[in-house]
Amino acid sequence: MDLTKADKKEIRKNTTKKSEEEKLKGITLFPPAVQVFHDPSLECYFKPLLSVKKHILGKEYMVHLLSTDGVFPEKVFLNSERHFWGFKYSDGKYTFLGKTETFGNSNFTELYSALKKDFQKNREEYFENKVSYKDYYKRNREWIKDTARFTKEQDPQYFAEAFYCYEFTKYYFEKTGEFCHINELTENYGHDERDILLSPEDVSYCIEEFFLNLEYNLENRYKLLPNMAVCGTDGFRFTCWGGTAIAFADTEQDIIYILEYHS
Repeated sequence: MDLTKADKKEIRKNTTKKSEEEKLKGITLFPPAVQVFHDPSLECYFKPLLSVKKHILGKEYMVHLLSTDGVFPEKVFLNSERHFWGFKYSDGKYTFLGKTETFGNSNFTELYSALKKDFQKNREEYFENKVSYKDYYKRNREWIKDTARFTKEQDPQYFAEAFYCYEFTKYYFEKTGEFCHINELTENYGHDERDILLSPEDVSYCIEEFFLNLEYNLENRYKLLPNMAVCGTDGFRFTCWGGTAIAFADTEQDIIYILEYHS
């Protein structure tokens, strides 16, 4: 029996869906903050990208990859440096070992709360009209600027656009089961067909330069070695301009380090 165009289209759709499901096997995209942090309020600084179970030297870890897209580090503390963060791991969740003061004293939590309230109210409209992050900011610019009391090192527009990119991409995934970046939907970008997790070779490539210049990249010293890297993903697939998020596991101290690599 000859297949109609509609039949062929449905077959392609189902094949693509099965391929996407295979890529997501064992991976939880956009895990809720309550499943990632012992203090869920950290989500206004650290966006949970994905969670994946890893067995490392006889121990089981639920590794959460994160992005700080939207905020800039202003100060350096132990376990909170420029794009490098340390978390104590216990009961499947993270406790931040650094200081949120690394991001300065802007009213992030207040603006984050306002952005969440707006998105909850208007997300269906944003979704149906495929509102781009640029148009989203133009539409909401006045109240965002009025709400934000940011230091000169921070940018309310960057914070808001990064929030929206992440939330829109997450909402689309929750509604459709398809992992597509907002720009694929609003700007007609091509779909990224790559696996969600980086290959070990890609992880090694990303961290090579980082370790070659370790004394310049980190002001504090850590028990950190290349073979402690356990997984990574491209953060910009979830946010606006996020770097490559790579997790390192210190199994002796049960610490997970997150490096945001920017090439």
